[in-house]
Amino acid sequence: MKHFIPSAITSLNLLCGFTAIMIGDFYWSPILLLCSFVFDSLDGLVARALNAQSEFGKHLDSIADVISFGVAPAYLYALYSPDPENGLFTISAVAFIVIGGAIRLAKFNSSPTKPYFMGLPIPANALFFIGIIIAIENDSMTFIEFFGSKTNYFITPLFMGILMVSFGFRMFSTKGMTKIWQDNIFQYIMAVAAILIIIIYRYAAVSYIVLFYVFLSIINTLTSIFIEKKQSID
Repeated sequence: MKHFIPSAITSLNLLCGFTAIMIGDFYWSPILLLCSFVFDSLDGLVARALNAQSEFGKHLDSIADVISFGVAPAYLYALYSPDPENGLFTISAVAFIVIGGAIRLAKFNSSPTKPYFMGLPIPANALFFIGIIIAIENDSMTFIEFFGSKTNYFITPLFMGILMVSFGFRMFSTKGMTKIWQDNIFQYIMAVAAILIIIIYRYAAVSYIVLFYVFLSIINTLTSIFIEKKQSID
């Protein structure tokens, strides 16, 4: 029975993502996808607590993530297309979200566990697009004008898709934290920055937080490479 519980929680993640697509609502769909984040985090915690990790659960989790963090954000983003009558344009743009996310998950499942993420995690990418919806629905003129441009609308998912498959980038995470505070400096900076961004940008904060996470992770990657090269020379 204990092996069933994590998979049941994962199924709730999948259900929220599927429902978000079915209703296609700019208010409730983002809320459902945020619930998917909660269930996505909870299933792993429960599996470890019950010592109920399994290959089945791992693959089910990835399938749920493709729906909730790939297809669902892509569908909602498609509804904001500046050229809705041009189906080829819209599909070509949002396809980067789904394809990049699927490749990212395949890489994650086939790679050994590391204290950091290789490439932008698909939940973070989904959070970025959820942030766009929240910002536009709360009348952020910056987002409305930016994504009203066909060029910006197309380039944005292309850029985020590339980040997801850029496996050379080391995206830091909480699982890489240690008891030595110096090792956690990027996590601390991220936490403080997230609070400040929320205070300054309010409803538009979510996407900015993800972009700042990407910026810090690039610095983290360059710093790590420099330290490793220096150590190899020494």
